[in-house]
Amino acid sequence: MTKFLTWKNLGWLLTAIASVLLFKSGISKVVATTDMVNGFKFFNLSDYMSLIGFAELLAVIGLYFKLTSKYSVIVITSLMSGAAAIHLSLMGGSGVMFPVLVAVLAWAGYCLVNYTKGE
Repeated sequence: MTKFLTWKNLGWLLTAIASVLLFKSGISKVVATTDMVNGFKFFNLSDYMSLIGFAELLAVIGLYFKLTSKYSVIVITSLMSGAAAIHLSLMGGSGVMFPVLVAVLAWAGYCLVNYTKGE
């Protein structure tokens, strides 16, 4: 009888949650939704919005391949660290929990998928 409730499967679930959040964020940056454009204008980072969006999308794709998952998690952590720093410095800390949560989910998922047994 196979077990479905394993640490490795929990890691894949956490990876999927982080991926959905990052994919939504990356698409809204690439498509340049009104909220993202206004936010990046406020941060004075309008020139980098689509670059950050493409980096998020590439990192989401790389999470699901064994060879690139480590680098994808590092890219996600770097992007989310920058987002947290900007939220702390320019917005007084409002909205800082989202990037921190996404980075923690990505790392927890990566560690559970790659460093636990499938049983």
